[in-house]
Amino acid sequence: MKNGFSLIEILIVVAIASSIVLVVSNLSGNVSILNSLVSQELQSKSDINQTLQIVTTEIRSAGPSASGAYAISAAATSSFVFYSDTNGDGIAERVRYFLASSSIYRGVIQPTGTPATYPTSSEVTTSMVDNVIIPSSTVLLSYYDTSYTGTQPAMTSTADVASIRLVRVSFYSDVKPQQSPGPQYFSVLVDIRNLRSY
Repeated sequence: MKNGFSLIEILIVVAIASSIVLVVSNLSGNVSILNSLVSQELQSKSDINQTLQIVTTEIRSAGPSASGAYAISAAATSSFVFYSDTNGDGIAERVRYFLASSSIYRGVIQPTGTPATYPTSSEVTTSMVDNVIIPSSTVLLSYYDTSYTGTQPAMTSTADVASIRLVRVSFYSDVKPQQSPGPQYFSVLVDIRNLRSY
C-alpha cells in the first residue's frame, strides 16, 4: 500500500478550497457594498434632519423686520416668507423657504439702508433638500392658528398671516433615487415663539 494522496484527491481538495475562498470573498464584497449603501442612506437622512433643525430654528425665532414689519410676510402651501435673525447680528433678515421643481430652497435677503429695505434682487438662494416628493394629497407647508391643540386641520386660508402661530413642514425625499428603501417621510411642526403673545 502506498502512502500519500493521489492526483484526483489533491484536485478535489484544491477545487473545494477554491470554492470556499470564492464564496467567502463574494460574501465579503456584498457585505461591504451593503454597508456602504446603509451608511450613505443614514448620512442622507441625517443631513435632511439637520436641515430641518435649521428651518425649525429660523421659523421659531421669526420676529419683526428691521423696518418694523410683521414677522410673517407671506404664507402659501409651497412657500413661506418671514423675518428672522439668521446670522446672529441682531438684525432680522428676510427668509423665504420655497419649493421649486423637486427641491426646497432657502432665500435670504439682508436689510439695507435707513429705514431698512429688503431688495429682492439681493436674495441669496441655497438649495436645502433635493429629490423632494409632494404627493397630491399633501402640501409642503401648512399653517395653524391659536386654536390648534393637535387634532384640528390646517388653516384653509393664509390671507391673514397675523393669525398663524404654527407651521408644519412635511415632505417625502428619495435620498437615493432608484434605490431601496425609496422615499422617506420628513415632518416638523414649529411654534413661532415670538408670536405667542400676539
